[in-house]
This record gives sequence, structure tokens and C-alpha cells, in this order.
Amino acid sequence: MARVRCLRHLLILLIFSLGGLAHALSLHRDGDDLYASGTIVLGDELALQAAHESEPVRRLILVNSPGGALVTSLRIARWLEGLRITTVAWGPCMSACSLIFMAGEQRQFAHDAGGRPSVIGIHGPYNSRTGKFSDASAPIMLDYYKHRMGSKFDAEVMGRAIYKMTDPSGFLVVPDDATAKAADRAPRHCPSAQASADECTVYHHKSAQSLGIVTRAESVRLAALPPAIDPRAQARPDAATATTLAQRQP
Repeated sequence: MARVRCLRHLLILLIFSLGGLAHALSLHRDGDDLYASGTIVLGDELALQAAHESEPVRRLILVNSPGGALVTSLRIARWLEGLRITTVAWGPCMSACSLIFMAGEQRQFAHDAGGRPSVIGIHGPYNSRTGKFSDASAPIMLDYYKHRMGSKFDAEVMGRAIYKMTDPSGFLVVPDDATAKAADRAPRHCPSAQASADECTVYHHKSAQSLGIVTRAESVRLAALPPAIDPRAQARPDAATATTLAQRQP
């Protein structure tokens, strides 16, 4: 057993020595909470598993992630399901990040004293090399959301989120309606960040809870985060786009 763990840790070190992982998730442990921030890349599944093996994780707090590698995110999500932990979204949790968030047995938003918006952003898969929509991966993503949302799965809303995009900046943006301003509480889908308000679909009678995205309506209050994880120091264009879409008026 010791030899297996030693080999596993060597493999993790090897993966993180590769230049392509310069923007991997940043991890920070606080007791049985694990904070994960940034872009999801190959090897992050091993880092998360190693963190859990060293000390079991009760809550995975996803902080300001623009998403990343779809295959890696699905691996992480399917592994997390078996742990039956709580996942928390603090700030924008976009694209592939939303798959990891959906793996939580319990799921909820977080906020701090500054009142920064927390949102889940869902859209279809694009090939990072070609920039083209991935027809093969789209039904896999849709099936996973359906699996986790259960009886609350809305085929019209989720089908639009996955398939009705004109470019990768198109999103279904679902805000934390417990802390969002009244005008910004409704989930909305825009086919592109450049779409006009008339091109966006606003779901006035839907919410993160009614869509099966969160399991707890209340937003958890978090204290200030360490500088290495502080989302104000980790801001990325995708997250800024998500916030803009979330706040756009119908």
C-alpha cells in the first residue's frame, strides 16, 4: 500500500512539472474544507484525490473558476459523487466548473461581506484547438446534468444551454438569487456575450433551486480567503463575461 501511494504521489509531481499545467487549479485546505480556484486542466483530478486521501474533504469550495478541460472535469465529478460531499460556488463557476459543482450531494452558493455575485454558468462544449462546437461531447454533458438534477431537470432550459450558442461565450447564467439584486435574480440564456438583450431568454419563474442546480436555497457566508485563492486576485475574462451576462437586463 505504501508503495502504491508513493508511486501515486510521484505521478502527481510529474504531471504538475509539465509546462501545460501552469494554470491548474490552486488548492488551499482549511480543516475539512478544500478551496479550489482557477482553470481546470489535466492532472487536477489527481491533485484533488491526493488532497482527499491525505485528509477527507467535507466541502469543496469552487472559487472563481472559468472552467477548463471537459474530460478532466467529468472525471472529477464522477469521483466526487461517491464521496457525497458538499460543493459550494463562490463567485463565477463557469462551463466545466459547473459539472464539478453538480457532483455535490449538497450544493449551494456562497457570499462574503463584499456582496460579490456568485453564479453558475452552463454552456455546450467547444474544442479548444479548433474553436468548433463538439457534437460528440454535448450529449454526454447533457446526460450528466440530467443525472444530477433528477426530477427537476428542465429539458427546454438545459437543451438551450447546451446547444443554442453562437460562440463559446454563450451561457445559461444562474445567479445566487438569495443575494443578487432583484433585477438580476432570474436565470438567463444568451447565445453569445455580444448578443443583444432581445436575443437572450430570461426565465423569470425559474431559480437555481427550481432547476435542480442547488439543493439549498440559502447562501453560506464565507470569511476572507487566503491571498493565493482570493478571487479578486484571480479574475479572468471569462468570469467577467459571466458577471456581465448575469447582470444584463432583459
